[in-house]
Amino acid sequence: MKAIRIYQYGNAGNLRLEDVPPLSISDYQILVRVHDAGVNPIDWKIREGYLQKVMPVSFPLTIGQDFAGEVAERGKNVKRFEIGERVFGFTQGAYAEYAAATESTVAAMPELINFATAAALPTAGLTALQVIRDVVHALSGMTILIHGAAGGVGSFASQIAKNYGAKVIGTASGDDIEYLKSLRIDDIIDYKRERFEDRVSGLDAVVDLVGGETLARSYPLVKRGGVLVTTVQPIDASVANRAGIRAVHLVMKRNAADLAEIAALVAKGVLQPRIARTMPLGEARNAQDLSETGRTHGKVILKVA
Repeated sequence: MKAIRIYQYGNAGNLRLEDVPPLSISDYQILVRVHDAGVNPIDWKIREGYLQKVMPVSFPLTIGQDFAGEVAERGKNVKRFEIGERVFGFTQGAYAEYAAATESTVAAMPELINFATAAALPTAGLTALQVIRDVVHALSGMTILIHGAAGGVGSFASQIAKNYGAKVIGTASGDDIEYLKSLRIDDIIDYKRERFEDRVSGLDAVVDLVGGETLARSYPLVKRGGVLVTTVQPIDASVANRAGIRAVHLVMKRNAADLAEIAALVAKGVLQPRIARTMPLGEARNAQDLSETGRTHGKVILKVA
C-alpha cells in the first residue's frame, strides 16, 4: 500500500511517499481503507520533533491522525462496525491507503456527510466541542471571546458556542473577518488594527487558541468566577488565582461519542467545516507546508482514494 512516512525528524522534505507492507490489526481494531485524511498542525509538529518528549515515536513513522474511509477488516472483538461501513476518526498513520484504528476512537459517518468533510472533523472538532461544552459550559446569555476564531479549532468553537446561544466575539484579521461575518459572529475584533482589551472586559469566558502575549493579556478580561481556557500552552495559575477566575489548559481526549456528536451537528447544518484545499496524497509535503506557514485559510485535506 502507499503511505507517507518519515525516517527522522525535520522539515517537510523528509516526507516520503512509499510502498509499505500491509497492516495487521489487533482484536480491538478495524482496518480502514482511507478515502481522505485531514492535515493538522500536530502532524507537522510531530514531524519536526517538537512533541518528541511527550509523544515519542518509532521510525519509520506514517504521518497523520484524522481520517475518513470504509471498514475493510475488523478485529474479532470489534462490535460496532460492519465491513464496508463508512467511518471516521483517529488513527496513527492517516496519510496512507489503509490505517489501523481502535474501535473506541472511531464513529460511523452520517449519510449526509462526505469523506472530505468527515476527515476535517476529528482533531479540530473534538477540541472545540470539549472546550465549549466541557470547560466553558456555554449557555445562552454568556459572552465568550475566542482568539483565533477563524482557524480550524476556532471556527468550530465559534459555531458551537453560537449554537448554545452564547454571544461570541472573535479576533481575526484580513479575509478571515469576512469569513466570521458569514458565520454571524456577534462582534469581530481586527487584532492588527486594535487591541482587544480596549474593546472588551467583564467576559464570562475567553478561549485562547493563539498563546503567548495574547494569552497573557487575556486574564484580566475575564470577570471573577469566569473561565479562561487555552489549547496552546500551560496556564499561569498564580495570575488566574489573583483574578479570581478558573483557568484550564485543555488537551483534547479522543472518543467515539464526541465524534458522533460533532458529526450530527454537521449533518443538521449547525456546523460547517472550513475546507480550503483538497490535494492528492502525493502532495503531502506541500499540504503540510501550507498548514505550517499559514498560507491557507481553512483545512487542507489529502485525497487518498
